[in-house]
Amino acid sequence: MYLITRPLAKLAQTDTAFAEAGLSASVVALQDTIAVANGMTTLQSLLTACSDAVLIVTSTAAAQPLVSMANNLIAHHKVIAVGQSTAQILALAGIPAEVPERENSEGVLALPLLKDCADKHILLLKGQGGRTAIPEQLTLRGARLHEVVLYQRVPLTPPVFSRTCNWTQLNGIIATSSEQAQALIKNFKTQPLTSVKWLTVSERIAQQLKQQGIRHISVCPKASDAALIAWIQQNWE
Repeated sequence: MYLITRPLAKLAQTDTAFAEAGLSASVVALQDTIAVANGMTTLQSLLTACSDAVLIVTSTAAAQPLVSMANNLIAHHKVIAVGQSTAQILALAGIPAEVPERENSEGVLALPLLKDCADKHILLLKGQGGRTAIPEQLTLRGARLHEVVLYQRVPLTPPVFSRTCNWTQLNGIIATSSEQAQALIKNFKTQPLTSVKWLTVSERIAQQLKQQGIRHISVCPKASDAALIAWIQQNWE
């Protein structure tokens, strides 16, 4: 059995995908998201004031509010989506987005559009807290960075499982973000997490886990269900 961390909104979708692929898995949601007051108002003001700004949409939760936004506000802006799932939501609203080959912070930072971004206005659409590598690096590159917090994560107590997890028979743990990996470790300290193989979606997360005593860690450069399933079938099955 595999254990996969996902936000609550993605739990059922991921559970179905793994089941259809013939993989025994339990999906756990450790966090839910709620909208931040005035987040969209702030975004609309910045879109109007910074007509040439590049938008970076960091997650599906950050993309979802854009679906109901007037398209003319975004039409002239270049948009980057951290992953394919986020790009698909934006596509529903008629918003084309560039997706990096590596669907993580490092992949975003490697895009040619952001290589020379001194004095460029960049709107980073994100959750409260969350990714730090992108704002740190863009600030170092001289970008005029505006962090727009559209939602916040709230812990689920207790966590929600798609299926009963048999902790003693885990073949691997898949953590698709740093926040979810840390929440899993915090919530299940008594379980044998350090002796199980882990799969993450960036070297940065892998290094964090190694520092916490987790020994066997691999990296899949994409976080979609299809990419994770393909990686597991090729490497762990």
